[in-house]
Amino acid sequence: MNPKLSVALAVAIVLLVGCGSDPKAPETTAPPGYTVADDDGAGFAVAIPANWKIVSLEGDLSDFNRTANKLRAENQKLGTAMVLAREVFQAGGKLFAVDNEGTASVNMTVDKAKEKTLDEIMAATKPALGTVGATEISDEALNLPAGPAVRLRFKLPLSTDEGLITVEEVQYYLLKDGKAYILTVVSGDPALAATIAETLRIR
Repeated sequence: MNPKLSVALAVAIVLLVGCGSDPKAPETTAPPGYTVADDDGAGFAVAIPANWKIVSLEGDLSDFNRTANKLRAENQKLGTAMVLAREVFQAGGKLFAVDNEGTASVNMTVDKAKEKTLDEIMAATKPALGTVGATEISDEALNLPAGPAVRLRFKLPLSTDEGLITVEEVQYYLLKDGKAYILTVVSGDPALAATIAETLRIR
């Protein structure tokens, strides 16, 4: 092979490799008092209250239990939130954060979607919620900066160390490139859920 051609090919390969890059999370802007949480692999970014505690969802169940027990020991108010966090972990969640009182939390899941439309997701999700005791279920289509979405509101019974309680949840469902992005905010404050949802960005 011509030496000059060999050099040219080598340079081209280096340039091509250099141009490649791992996918990054999209960018978003955090309102005052919020901070950005993102995940490059899952392809999302969202702003959460800056003083909330992010619970690690890395590792296996024993790793999670150690983390949860440590947080409970540091703050006994987080008992109920750790029950929710375990459910999110076991569902393959990508983000879980909770306030210091343990009364409000946010979580994010990203997974391949069997359904092709948001209507199909609602048709499967709402009956499933009913089977686990959810009440006052309502849904509404809306447009978020991240794209077309459905907001699902409901109340859900939850077994905790203190007994059975009812939590209020707001979920936002989005579909993009065959993936379902589900943002869940557990709080009695609808404005909090709306603020967080407005900051959500997906890749």
